[in-house]
Amino acid sequence: MQFDSFIGNRKIIGRLRTKLVEGRFPQGLIFSGPEGVGKRTCALMIAKALNCENAQAADFCDACSSCRKIGSGMHCDVTTISVEEDATQIKIAQVRQLLRLLDLQPLEGRNKVFIIDPADLLNPEAANALLKGLEEPPENTFFILITVNVHELLLTVRSRCQVYNFTPLTLDEIRRHGISDELTIRWSQGSIGRARDLDMARLKSDREIVMDFLDTVITAREEQFQDLLGVSAEFGRSKQDFESRMAMLTVLMADVLYAKEGAPQKIVNIDIRERLQKLADRSSVDRLLRMGEFIRFIESSLKSNVNRQMLMDVLAITGNETTAAWLL
Repeated sequence: MQFDSFIGNRKIIGRLRTKLVEGRFPQGLIFSGPEGVGKRTCALMIAKALNCENAQAADFCDACSSCRKIGSGMHCDVTTISVEEDATQIKIAQVRQLLRLLDLQPLEGRNKVFIIDPADLLNPEAANALLKGLEEPPENTFFILITVNVHELLLTVRSRCQVYNFTPLTLDEIRRHGISDELTIRWSQGSIGRARDLDMARLKSDREIVMDFLDTVITAREEQFQDLLGVSAEFGRSKQDFESRMAMLTVLMADVLYAKEGAPQKIVNIDIRERLQKLADRSSVDRLLRMGEFIRFIESSLKSNVNRQMLMDVLAITGNETTAAWLL
């Protein structure tokens, strides 16, 4: 695999290769973007390009001893720092160990590369300690910080690095990675990592639970008010799966809106398109938009100690034309 084989985010690859050719490669980089879009793969490619034994301008051979060692995580001069087992953050001791390596010359390559992934899990003390390395790194030392959201990093860290924002892959780019199942492609949401890890049987099982909730919310009649509260209660009790089911509900709600507005090509759940269309026909655009807004409110409230059951009850009532009008 060389730079030309990298799928997606071609502008970022082009900019990085230009800097390699011009000999002004930044010593501090931040790769920000969703999980599974190639940030870590790109970081390893950069490490190879900086150390390849058969290096050509802005590329790497991926066959020499150096490239192979970097690919297998065995190169002495390419170090990845991550969260240790049974820990929740990257600790200051890990960063201090990194800093002790800065003044040493590379052992077998031309450059030392430190990859910090995920950088947003640096604890405050570790992030502040890292500043010492980012401020005046030795000439042959490069830092690559990988994060889902660049704004989770300290401003002082961001200001010492060049930021590259990776975007989700298109459906065609996911297909070019060898994924052929159309439902998997659409549920990947632009992440090849998610596409490869997706358990479609589990997804469909969870989706049926969420669809039953959505079905009842939109179609329940006035005399079925207890049924409406019953499905919201079941949804709210699922502590372990609550966040993932809320994320699934967001996708399904978007699909219903696409069906309502005549944009079937944007629907993710193409295998249940007819069922989604029936729900779209039973609800107004205004009602669907209100539900969508309240779902976003619930998702933004999850970090607080909120009453999930109460929120799901309100969502259920908000989404049902009959009970919402009755309560008003």
